[in-house]
Amino acid sequence: MSNTCNTVIESLGVYLPPKVVSTRELVQSCKNKVRLPIERLTGIKSRRMAEKEFSIDLAKRAIEICLKHSKHKAKDIDLLVCCNISRYDGYNSKKSFEMSFEPSTSVKLKKHYGFDNALVFDISNACAGVFTGINVVDCFLKTGLIRRGMVVSGEYITHLTDTALKEITKFSDSRLACLTLGDSGAAILLEKSRNPKVGFHNIDMCTLGQFSSLCIAKPTKEKHGGAIMYTDSKGLHKAAIKGYLSNLMGFLKNLPVARKAIDHIIMHQTTQQKPSKLVKLVNSFIGEKICSTKSLIQNIANRGNTSTTSHIVALWDNILNNKINSGDEVLFGIQASGLTIGSALYTFDDLPERIRRQSQQSEPNPKRIPSYTHIPSRTNTIFPKIRIESIGTIPEPYGIRKDTIAMARTAAENCLIQSVYNKKEIDLLLHSGVYRKDFIAEPALAALLAGELGMNALGPTENNTKTLAFDVFNGALGFLNSCYSAIAMIMANKFNRAMVVTSEIENNANFSREKLLGIKETGSAIILDRSSDGKTGFGRFLFRSFTDYMDKFISHATQKQGTTYLKFIKNEHIESIYVDCISRAVNELLSREGLTLSHIKTIIPPQISSQFIDQLSRKMNLVKDRFIDIAEEGKDLFTSSLSYAFKSAVENKLIKPGDIGLIINAGSGIQVGCALYHF
Repeated sequence: MSNTCNTVIESLGVYLPPKVVSTRELVQSCKNKVRLPIERLTGIKSRRMAEKEFSIDLAKRAIEICLKHSKHKAKDIDLLVCCNISRYDGYNSKKSFEMSFEPSTSVKLKKHYGFDNALVFDISNACAGVFTGINVVDCFLKTGLIRRGMVVSGEYITHLTDTALKEITKFSDSRLACLTLGDSGAAILLEKSRNPKVGFHNIDMCTLGQFSSLCIAKPTKEKHGGAIMYTDSKGLHKAAIKGYLSNLMGFLKNLPVARKAIDHIIMHQTTQQKPSKLVKLVNSFIGEKICSTKSLIQNIANRGNTSTTSHIVALWDNILNNKINSGDEVLFGIQASGLTIGSALYTFDDLPERIRRQSQQSEPNPKRIPSYTHIPSRTNTIFPKIRIESIGTIPEPYGIRKDTIAMARTAAENCLIQSVYNKKEIDLLLHSGVYRKDFIAEPALAALLAGELGMNALGPTENNTKTLAFDVFNGALGFLNSCYSAIAMIMANKFNRAMVVTSEIENNANFSREKLLGIKETGSAIILDRSSDGKTGFGRFLFRSFTDYMDKFISHATQKQGTTYLKFIKNEHIESIYVDCISRAVNELLSREGLTLSHIKTIIPPQISSQFIDQLSRKMNLVKDRFIDIAEEGKDLFTSSLSYAFKSAVENKLIKPGDIGLIINAGSGIQVGCALYHF
């Protein structure tokens, strides 16, 4: 394993919808006439607002532009991570709000563009989503698990603005920040750099969960429908600046390259900041002059806050206007609700010149390289094993309310009771649940959970350990995607111990007119660390997508008279489709490892139902006793399948040291994930 090479941006793509809307126009269109000096307070004069385009459309346009400027094709991408907050991908026949949940945006994009060889999943981490995605891809590259990855975000975020215009009643309204938003799409293609002087020298991020409640986005309860964001702007800004400066001091101190004057600083674009004030604050806090007023890049005046894409939009604008050039060093300041903060230092190769040159051509002509056949997780690198150190579930009968965070907290605390670690020793926290209370879209549920647990919440100056929290979002497959991502991040030596948590609720439980999903309302958690014996833990992973079956399960949130509920379409034959796809993926995994099913002691399948496990055992031509079956009738364990089944296998002594287990997940898309586990 080599993690000495920097990650470089091979190509960029930014799409801005054509419609320009001024701040004055917005304020004048407020339903309640309130004097709102938004332009004076924020410096935002205008922003782009999508018309008949939604989040996934903006992502598609950004990918097109990114690939246009790249020497690679869609089939050359090994990992595709989608990071937008907004999942507003369309509306129904009555023009009502719809928020997409399954399948994930990334698998939809995979099918649309032919990312045939890419592992795909979504990440959610408020406005830090894109940099969280970059951080994840950087780890996969450093470990050699992939050769190139793409991070994409389509932010149709101004639907929040539309709702706020109907609801804001006063100048101090917590919904006011919705009027600062702008729409955009951004895509970044990343690969290893052969030149250690260019690329990302370091990316450092952490989550201060104690501030996670300062910004919440979710569907409105008003009859007009839509989604809304409630923000304590002053509280969030104060906490973000203090946390960021503390993070920056440690970041600069630990840089693996010699410090020099930084050419450009790009903060998260929320409000126009006075350059002299910010530069003075940074230089005085650090204790040396690392930047000047000319360093600060701000493009918010004509873009607004484009949420996850703001750094990339700022990069794009300033490459095209010749401000950013080859060899320039850029410091990124990462700030997002949650509260997630961080820093990243990047040195450009010739990308600015390539983009400017190709943008001037009517038809791009980058040198193409041949596509290759790529299989995710196909690396021959031998890794030290990462094991499941402890497991936490929710004991029955439940003594807690059916609440997403409450269940996740109980599972996490039970996991810590079983562990040799305490909460302050967990430096990576991932939440992989799909269905959550109030359909919360921001911040990451992992950030809210970090706050509930008090997990390293005081920040980098008071505690040596920092925790990064974010969500992985990919239906029932999300938990295994989280495990794989955590393993990559540990093996890249960025983290030491990871907790993967999930929890699910039935969103329609109190909405009697709609049917239920049939999932078990519960939570679970595992802690992952390096195996002390080098033998116990996860082996090879394999993920496969069968996108011809994309329409076999679809779910989205919709609204009626201020009530938000879940609508879904489920094909009656979906379990048979899962079984067929699982069989194909398992055969491929075993073939690649030179194993047969006779080498597998125990199989941990999706705990959809006992009937499903019966069907799977027949398809694989194995006696059912080889499968862990703890499924309850009508209660799919969904994202908690792995935790509950693995725990059952251990507690019932169905495995012994030296045994090999086979973990299987399957979910919408249709997607299948498999992993070998050495007990």
